[in-house]
Amino acid sequence: MALGIIICIVFLIMAALMMTKKMPTLLALPIMAVLIALIAGMPINSGDENLFKTVIAGGSTKLAGTYIAILIACWLSQIMSHTGVTNTVIKKAAELGGDKPFVVAELMCIVTLVLFTVLMGTGAVVMVGTIVLPILLSVGVPPIVASNIFLCGVSGGYILNPANMSGLINITGITQSDLTMCAVVVAVGEVVFLTTELVVTFKKNGKKYAFAAPVKEEETPDDEPETLHGFRGFMACITPVVIVVLALVFKLDAIVCFFIGILWIIIFTIHGKWSKYMSMITRSCYDGFKDGAPAAILFVGIGMLLAAVTAKVTQTALNPFMTAITPKSAIGFVIFAAILCPLSLYRGPFNIFGLGSGLAASIIGLGTLPVKLVATVFYACTRWPAQAGPTATQVVWTSSFVGYDPVTTTNKIQPANWIFTAITIIIMALLYT
Repeated sequence: MALGIIICIVFLIMAALMMTKKMPTLLALPIMAVLIALIAGMPINSGDENLFKTVIAGGSTKLAGTYIAILIACWLSQIMSHTGVTNTVIKKAAELGGDKPFVVAELMCIVTLVLFTVLMGTGAVVMVGTIVLPILLSVGVPPIVASNIFLCGVSGGYILNPANMSGLINITGITQSDLTMCAVVVAVGEVVFLTTELVVTFKKNGKKYAFAAPVKEEETPDDEPETLHGFRGFMACITPVVIVVLALVFKLDAIVCFFIGILWIIIFTIHGKWSKYMSMITRSCYDGFKDGAPAAILFVGIGMLLAAVTAKVTQTALNPFMTAITPKSAIGFVIFAAILCPLSLYRGPFNIFGLGSGLAASIIGLGTLPVKLVATVFYACTRWPAQAGPTATQVVWTSSFVGYDPVTTTNKIQPANWIFTAITIIIMALLYT
């Protein structure tokens, strides 16, 4: 019991360091992995299970499939940008909405969601945001609401993104089939969440919502790609749909899906001089890998933490404490998660792509709750920080673009996010118990 308490204290200290920005997550996770292994009594370099072999070497490659998928997804993001696919999809949706703010807002959210089922990284956020946000502002959507519309789409897309789904699958051991319904429910719920916010905003602002100040000229990129047309343009624009269908319907591995997506978009966008087009593909790879590097490094740390927490010696140390604090029934776990889900913010204990990887592994290791329930509840919780986490890169950039700080942008929707996350946790319990 004592060792378990000490390990949990290490969790809390590292979480506090991350929340106060005293230590970046990509450094905090490996350090925590090493400390947990040493506290649990794992030998440094002797025996079958040791710090160097199991945690550092084994852990750093444990989630290799996930971070490779992320890098390939970022490569595809750049190709979609350079070929005009992203620009075309957004502009066509805006034309469909006309000058109706509510319709445009809904369409921009849905289009953003669809795009981010395959796009990843800060570069992709900037690429899409510099097109979507000016459109929203130009039809009269208030800046803070516009930022939340865009972020709803980003987080909803990330939930369905095969790379992120691969991360949870590798961390918890559930299958793609097990996760599909969870991802669809949460993504659809994100659109419902946005619609509710829009209805409230329209009712509150009334006719004042009809027009907005013109968008500054510099907010629109000068080197905007051309709009695609015709059959080949349409086929290129459905690239995100193709990838999601391959992942959710045909259950293909995320890496395979993204490579097929790259081949698909090349077939339908290749034109002009061959050497120039190939140069663009190569440049897109370099730029995409640069965008994906922070997430890839983060998954190296998550893998180390996961290896440390799931090691036999650590489970032996943790089990008495985790058994004492973890609810034994599904109902108890749902209440527990619904109350503590704000801890998904700041890469906290309920964020599966942060400290939550260790907590989820510990709870699953007890064997008292269905693995599917634990995994999907943690995955549902990750939507919140993606949409409204003040330190998430997409939130910081989007808030800056509309002229506010991240805390101001997200503060008003945090209570609604808590309620929505709690509802999705209850739905996961109904689906997976």
